Amino acid sequence: MSISILQSSCKKDKPAPNYPPGSNENVNTWTLDSLRRYYYWSDGLPANPALDRAPQDFFSAMRNASDRFSYILLPGDPSTVSITNRSQYGFDYTTIKEKNTGLVFGVVKLVLNDSPASRSGLKRGDYISKINGKAITQENAAALQQELLSGTQVTITLAELSGNELKDTGSVGLTAGFTFEQPAVSSIIDNGGSKTAYLYIYDFSPGLAASLYNIFMGFKNAAVTELILDLRYNSGGQVAEAAGVCAMIASGMTYNTPFITYKGNKNGGTRSESLGDAASFDHTLNFNALLQSNLNLKRIFILATGATASASEVMVNNLKPYIQVVLIGERTRGKDEASFKIADARVPKQVEWEMHPIVYKLFNAAGSGGYSGGIDPDIKIVEFDNLPLQSFGTWEDPLVKAALDKISGKSIVQTRQLKPSGKGGFAAQAILADSRAILASASTVITHR
Repeated sequence: MSISILQSSCKKDKPAPNYPPGSNENVNTWTLDSLRRYYYWSDGLPANPALDRAPQDFFSAMRNASDRFSYILLPGDPSTVSITNRSQYGFDYTTIKEKNTGLVFGVVKLVLNDSPASRSGLKRGDYISKINGKAITQENAAALQQELLSGTQVTITLAELSGNELKDTGSVGLTAGFTFEQPAVSSIIDNGGSKTAYLYIYDFSPGLAASLYNIFMGFKNAAVTELILDLRYNSGGQVAEAAGVCAMIASGMTYNTPFITYKGNKNGGTRSESLGDAASFDHTLNFNALLQSNLNLKRIFILATGATASASEVMVNNLKPYIQVVLIGERTRGKDEASFKIADARVPKQVEWEMHPIVYKLFNAAGSGGYSGGIDPDIKIVEFDNLPLQSFGTWEDPLVKAALDKISGKSIVQTRQLKPSGKGGFAAQAILADSRAILASASTVITHR
């Protein structure tokens, strides 16, 4: 959607230039008009910018200095879309310098189901010594991450730690391919007589909340009294899905429970939505069905890292007025802003580009927001302080263990004091590159107009 801009003078109205469809000037005029209407920082847009630049360059020049997340893309043109490990191969890894040995290697922290990575046998916790035959070093860690994304095939050499050495165990060849939507990982942990539910959610993609209904009904029928929600690698997605999941957690939730406030520019103003409105604005969700699976909880434990972003942070912040939220892990990414897709709705359509500018700042029902620096954990636990990484949901995982200790009333110690899980007791001294953090930086909270 766009608006018409008319320029006038005291002497005579000056007609707007008629640029040819497809030209940079035509695309950029539409972009500027749309930004003037929707962009959160619209007051700071230049009055007469040069319109002859390439659309992405023009959009970048229009972005406010405070804007970290707005972007523009051309559907069908891969060169305008950020490529990630997930989209290419279906896994994420972090390159570390190990504290005790000084060794540098990659640690696989996530492998998506039914992806090129999983089909090649890659799994969470694997160590990577080489990419395309090149040993990973402190100097080339970031460059090799980019090399991995630059093509459609990559060879990864796996290794194991033996004493103070990294020994290669074999190579895995990956070819870029399709990855299907990821099912949630859930379990019920008997924690000394009480039952604690564990739920790992990869993202807040459309349809997530409805897909979790049976899982929450299973939790409810099992009479769980605590919930550990694992969002450590969840870079976000739809506000509607986050609202739907919230509806199944906290006690006293109704359709009319205040949930979120959006604050936009002078055109967008301020608007608030109830939990039901936020979850079901597109009428594809049975909100009353979700309420039937509500766990009636008084507190929740949420696991987070620096890759926890956007809609995941909405869950953390917007549950706080209604339930005790215990955040375990690391400071979150810090996305207290929302966007929606803007495309040319004119008939006939003149501009093929789509943009996702920041439109709103976000606040919870108590008026609390302003977490652009991230949300600090209540219990700080760095999972890379305790290698090897454990499978999601196991009690040996340091983040899960911290939650279970809190539930059982045990004192919680930092991970450096925990008994090492598995062999070695290795830990990261420094993070050199992180593929998931790249994706978290590229994501935005997605809402509706």
